[in-house]
Amino acid sequence: MKKAFVSAVVGLAVIAGGAMAADGAGIFKSKGCGACHKPAAKGVGPSLKDIAAAYKGKEGDLIKFLKGEAPAIVDPAKFGLMKSQINKTKSLPDAELKALADFIMSH
Repeated sequence: MKKAFVSAVVGLAVIAGGAMAADGAGIFKSKGCGACHKPAAKGVGPSLKDIAAAYKGKEGDLIKFLKGEAPAIVDPAKFGLMKSQINKTKSLPDAELKALADFIMSH
């Protein structure tokens, strides 16, 4: 019985994590992030894959960056292009920032 409960909780956590990534994809799209950030190719901005690699193990730092509270660590020379987007993301509720970060980190 205990194993079944633990399995159910773990299963729900996996589903919830997937839902957060899905919500993050919607936020990414609705905020226009895809105009500069592609999944695996560098464009105007770094790829999602490059961002995820740079922030691996440091998701909190990514969230701080999206809040406008931390410097850019991926291609800082292009940060000027990102300033208007930071104004959009820093006003997001914490849950949406977490979902957006989860989506980015899934690459």
